[in-house]
Amino acid sequence: MTLDNMLRNADFIIVGGGTAGMVLANRLSEDPTLRVVVLECGRDISRDPRVRNPSDWMSLLGPETAWQLDTVPQPGLKGRVERQFQGKALGGSSTINGSAYLAPSRAGIEAWAKLGNPRWTYSTLLPYYERSYSIERPSAEICQAMGVDSVSNNDGPRAPNGPVQVSFPGLEQRNPLAKAWNDVLRVMGYRTSVEIFPTQNAGNRCYSAAIHPLTKERMSAASQYGSVAMERSNCVIVTEATVLKVILSSTSGGKVLAKGVEVSKDGQAHVIEANREVILSAGVFHTAKLLELSGIGETSRLEHLDILPVIENPNVGENLQNHIMCMCTYELEENVEIGDGIQTVASLPLHADVQQKIFGEAPPVLPVEQEAYNVRRAIFDSPDEASCSIFMSFIGRPDFASLGVMQSVPFSRGSSHIVSSRLDQDLSIDPRFFSNPLDLEIMANHLLTLQTIPSTSPLSAFFKKDGQRLPPGPAITSLESARNYLRDNAVTTHHSCGTAAMLPREKGGVVDQDLIVYGTKNLRIVDASIFPVIPQANPMSTVYAVAERAADLIKGIV
Repeated sequence: MTLDNMLRNADFIIVGGGTAGMVLANRLSEDPTLRVVVLECGRDISRDPRVRNPSDWMSLLGPETAWQLDTVPQPGLKGRVERQFQGKALGGSSTINGSAYLAPSRAGIEAWAKLGNPRWTYSTLLPYYERSYSIERPSAEICQAMGVDSVSNNDGPRAPNGPVQVSFPGLEQRNPLAKAWNDVLRVMGYRTSVEIFPTQNAGNRCYSAAIHPLTKERMSAASQYGSVAMERSNCVIVTEATVLKVILSSTSGGKVLAKGVEVSKDGQAHVIEANREVILSAGVFHTAKLLELSGIGETSRLEHLDILPVIENPNVGENLQNHIMCMCTYELEENVEIGDGIQTVASLPLHADVQQKIFGEAPPVLPVEQEAYNVRRAIFDSPDEASCSIFMSFIGRPDFASLGVMQSVPFSRGSSHIVSSRLDQDLSIDPRFFSNPLDLEIMANHLLTLQTIPSTSPLSAFFKKDGQRLPPGPAITSLESARNYLRDNAVTTHHSCGTAAMLPREKGGVVDQDLIVYGTKNLRIVDASIFPVIPQANPMSTVYAVAERAADLIKGIV
């Protein structure tokens, strides 16, 4: 079949060749009778040496390979604007990010079920994590040398056997600071583990990443899923193709049919029709954008922009969630051996009395927010769960080490909406960082804990006493000074999700449990947009798992 015939006779059109899009292209094209077309706005840069070398990821954040999306000024960050980088290349953000492959917490995924998705539990999703990755376990000798307490043979009922190979790059460097960090966490009462999916979330874990254990190359969705799909005659992946809108048509049954898409390629506009489904996998910002440009969203907003409303759903673009993190960079003693990138990550709870005080002093919750608040609050109340992550990293100056703190499950939620009917216009992105005061209080308490670590033995031997701290400023010795430091220095982690949430429609949902857009017959969303609650840590592993399960949903297997 010629390319033109494939484009005219697609069974599935996948809008976005990012992390989820590459998984879907691979899994759906396993059936040779199905014709799959992927439309990706970016280029295929998988052979770029910067992509293959995970240490060069920051060089990939320019406009040629990453969307440059700015937030509106954030009052919680003293009016600062935060840039949201999103992958603009085949493989999406898995092609340009820092390669972190970290598991969500069990309670965090169970929260999805509690909010109205009983078919999406931790146990139902775990097999799809295991289908997406495989792991090279560190030797017992390395673990003993680095102070690792817990080594298991697998992370679930089945050994993972997926295409994304995961390793422990920090552990393999055998950095003495990382060993000292592990020893300090043990003094604090936390064991160090190399389990990707531990039964208890709170604890210290060696940093895991989608990096090949032998070649040390990045394992992206493009290299591990897309390259296989490209070899199949029933799958066409078109790069530098910009989808303008989804073509929607009413049916006699009342539901709207997604007939295809309008796409621009090489300056020419084309219409591609879908025999079965249109699947949006364009990422948290562009999926919501395409819904609104196609006439699905809040009617008043669409009419104001001269867009014909097709389906009224004010939930589109809402429920935006993102982690924020904050770094403190400390001067090291002379001749201290440093490593490369993140070394280790600890997920920590608050002390019970501190947590009780924080929640006890929180402002009352609006009735419309009560259920979402209760579900998040239950995560914090679980004894096995964490409220923040802290980590150590070597990024930047050679005579410094950075310690960071990152949210686990933020209470603040924002939105992302179009402000024009033109595709090339910027979005109005408002994460509303720290709009819920609980986020600031929780993070400030963990930041105070972080300050004690460089002065705790044996790690204290590596940090210069009274040395510099970057950025410079007053010492962080009280909750108020911690709050001020966070407002001045906290930044986005680029983990945005939730703008087309899988929830009951009356509770803020855009898609149902089959990921079908409410009011449509065959428009599906498969990317981080559907997450009702943001997973702990980097969401890439959960994007892979959701896409794997979505493929089974589409095939009728589950």
